[in-house]
Amino acid sequence: MPPGGEGKIKLKIDLKGFQGSVKKSASVFNNDPQKPRLVITMQGTVRSLIDVRPSSGITFRGTIEQVGESTVDMVSTSQAFKIQKVESNLEDKIAYSLETVQDGRHYRLKISNRVRQGSYSGFVKCLTDVPQKPEIVVRVSGFIEGDIAVKPQTVLVGKLAPQQPERQGKVMVVSNRGKPFKITRLTYDEHLVDIVQQPLPKEPGYSLDVIPKIENIPAGARQQMTLVIETDTNPQDAQEVQIHIFNSVEKTKTQQETRGK
Repeated sequence: MPPGGEGKIKLKIDLKGFQGSVKKSASVFNNDPQKPRLVITMQGTVRSLIDVRPSSGITFRGTIEQVGESTVDMVSTSQAFKIQKVESNLEDKIAYSLETVQDGRHYRLKISNRVRQGSYSGFVKCLTDVPQKPEIVVRVSGFIEGDIAVKPQTVLVGKLAPQQPERQGKVMVVSNRGKPFKITRLTYDEHLVDIVQQPLPKEPGYSLDVIPKIENIPAGARQQMTLVIETDTNPQDAQEVQIHIFNSVEKTKTQQETRGK
């Protein structure tokens, strides 16, 4: 655009998947020293042909007994519609069924978890006869804990920064049922860490202190290992913790000068 001239800027927003209030902005940069940046904002309300209530996302979190059935209602805001097919990429993880509340106007999708332990993420897709809205996608995630909970599942230990002291980690292994259990095996790289196991004083479970062997980590390096925890509750369901060991060191004056060139 020439100085003092005029031009047009066209903004186009892809509103697929949006519903309700939407606000988007774009930045325009120029060589005006007083106003080098101009922000253009577009705001409006997207009126969907089919409302998805309460939302198009479902999350199952907890033990299998704690997570119940979830429902999603699909309601027409204008023209009648039919759901012709329902499909999912989580057939072995969830169960789902479609119920007609009012033919052509209101359908209800019921979804329940089938997994005893583990995590998953996927979708349930409802195919419609409306060209402008050929599919309704409901995102489904599951974080299902078994009889034994292990937290956290990622631990950072060692010298995370040159100025900081060496850091140890702690992993808690507890019963979701409040029942006593035993850790039958801990598998880990003894060259990189020591694991010290202690029973918890007030509840069934254990604390695992993760002590890095920093002398075995090259200066400036980071290594990763897996701690595998097996219990007598579900011997076949071992749980894993990812452990990252750092040995950060200060850069020498020569390294800093080399980087600055």
